[in-house]
Amino acid sequence: MRIKILIISILCLAAAAVPAAAQTVAYSLNNTPQFTVQMPDGWRFESRPNPRNPAAKRISGTAKNGLVWFGVWVVKDVKTVDEAYKYVQATAKTLIKDAKEMKAPSSSKLNGMKAKYSEHQGTMKMQDGKPQLFDAQVVLFETGTGRVGIAVCMADATGLQTEKANIEAFFKSIKPIK
Repeated sequence: MRIKILIISILCLAAAAVPAAAQTVAYSLNNTPQFTVQMPDGWRFESRPNPRNPAAKRISGTAKNGLVWFGVWVVKDVKTVDEAYKYVQATAKTLIKDAKEMKAPSSSKLNGMKAKYSEHQGTMKMQDGKPQLFDAQVVLFETGTGRVGIAVCMADATGLQTEKANIEAFFKSIKPIK
């Protein structure tokens, strides 16, 4: 009986660690498809104008439990991930006064696209006016259309832990449109 309970417990833990099913969403700029990304099951998302570049849309939303905010869009007026990284640094400092880079950017490939990954931490005021410490993971990627995309996930410690598999799956799912 104890062995059955142990096996059932292990299977339940393994199932919880697997990301949920996803919905593939295409991102377009000026009616030109740029990339696709998979939204984990239950993540709420919408496409609307980017507040810092109203001519471009941003796909953003929250994880089903509300503990993670995410966004994907094309960075305005940049052609390389290095230029886009300067945008991330400048934007972080204007939006979040105590923003700190926790993991220096590392260059890599993401589904064949040149990419750069970094981690940041800071405090934001929430809708209720209270400050909240958060961690942000940022992936910059060259779309292959002369544009650079950005994907961001911001979460508190609980959100990072409970949505870890979905966050990783979200970033890994970004693909160029060929």
